Amino acid sequence: MRARRRVGVLAIGAPASFAAWWLVPRLGRFAMRAPEVEVRLATVDDDPDLERLGLDAAIVLRDARQTARDDEIWLLSERVMPVCSPGFAQDRRLKTPADLSACRLIECEGSAPQPPEFGWGHWLSRLGIPEPTARWSRFGDASLAITAAIDGLGVALGRSPMIDAELAAGRLIKPFPDRISATPRQVYALKWRRPPSQSMAAFRDFLLDEACGCELAAGPCGLPRSDQDTQTTATLGGDRMALRALSSRA
Repeated sequence: MRARRRVGVLAIGAPASFAAWWLVPRLGRFAMRAPEVEVRLATVDDDPDLERLGLDAAIVLRDARQTARDDEIWLLSERVMPVCSPGFAQDRRLKTPADLSACRLIECEGSAPQPPEFGWGHWLSRLGIPEPTARWSRFGDASLAITAAIDGLGVALGRSPMIDAELAAGRLIKPFPDRISATPRQVYALKWRRPPSQSMAAFRDFLLDEACGCELAAGPCGLPRSDQDTQTTATLGGDRMALRALSSRA
């Protein structure tokens, strides 16, 4: 059997936590779908300069209230909620949010500005719970904070869909199911160099399929915000072929 010709190499940038918890677990499916494309993944912060860094595309965070550019598509929003290991919840007998005052709280302190919903101060104030004075563990990366929660260190603020696999596997639980959560006003978007190559188009279509199958698809998923008022758009479970046709114009 003849080997398939390699179409190209894609250099993709993504925030570390997004890459570790959402993108990397899906790269195997992309390899099966497009085995001729080699993906080289680098972690990036903020809004990287694609040309300067030699990237073909990057996952970036965008304010959902702003207008997207024509060379990007929206993929996912996030939902933030307290999470911990099943053992921690059982040992501490977590029943109500008020029980958080006696728990070790795990927080991510990244270098880039983050929405208030990503910090415990916002949550404790909102719930009327006094801050614990000596029960904090702080990490500079969200992946480290979630790993600490899985290992039973305390309660972290998990970000769905990044933690969905851990919830499904039972390594994390929501101690207060659906009682407290928040959706920050930001979305993950894919931006790329123009014009997109054949390999880039294949990767973009793959991410679009993955995002549109997610509960937190940034509706209308897959479209630059400038198209939202003028096109019939699809959200969860919608017409992905139509979305591909629209996104391929950029």
